[in-house]
Amino acid sequence: MLRCGIRRAVVAVLVLVALVAPAAPALAVLTARERTVLRSYLDALSAGRFGAAYALLSADERRYFGSSGNLASVYRADGLRILGYRILGSETTGKGTVAVVSEHVEFVDHAHSARGSAVAKVPYAVVAGANGPVIRDPGHPWRAYAPAAFTAERNGFRATIRKVSFFTGRIEFVVTFENRSAVPVTVLPYGRSVLRDANGTAYHPVATRLSSLTDKNLYIGLRLPSSAEYTGFITFATPDRFQPRSLQLSLAPALADGADAPFSLDFATYALPAG
Repeated sequence: MLRCGIRRAVVAVLVLVALVAPAAPALAVLTARERTVLRSYLDALSAGRFGAAYALLSADERRYFGSSGNLASVYRADGLRILGYRILGSETTGKGTVAVVSEHVEFVDHAHSARGSAVAKVPYAVVAGANGPVIRDPGHPWRAYAPAAFTAERNGFRATIRKVSFFTGRIEFVVTFENRSAVPVTVLPYGRSVLRDANGTAYHPVATRLSSLTDKNLYIGLRLPSSAEYTGFITFATPDRFQPRSLQLSLAPALADGADAPFSLDFATYALPAG
């Protein structure tokens, strides 16, 4: 399962359609100034110069991320590096231009805790700013982390949080379930899971038909045989700009074959990095 920069190529297409709709798109060539701004943005991302990349974003995108540090956190959480790119073409409407870029990227495959690489087509919007063209780069969380140690285990059944992503109005956890016990275990984390912040306020999972918001396998219940594992995600509804000092997560219920009662996986309090 790949929930990183490659996935955002699909998400960004949907967002960019909204940005430039409703006029029908027409083939267009980027102007020299637009191409320069787009290349400068991609070069800055490729080199890890996130302050320079942030400065080239549109005003609404800068408000969304909040800081260059938050933009950097998104790339670092996925270990995402752009190794090379090629601008393939562009379409334009009255509201801006969408350029499609072929990117050779390297990233962390959270499902296998290993590095991977791929070539993906990623759209970027080049729109008019106060002093010339600027970039819209949607589909990202506004802040993200890859925790070094965020694990809970009980009865030989383990859950490890691989990535924490903050979006407007929701927080997403990429989680790996590992069954180290001798019997199959069924996990239904949409049943009684709860997330609490430092004030004790409770937040609950988002259950929808949208595959981008709800992991169907975890929603209907996942039965893991002994020695099996699964990496999926679970999303909780939060205030729009959720900035907790710490998080306390409980995933439940889980039921081992032959057991009299279900159990929960209760994580130790996770203190969020400053920034």
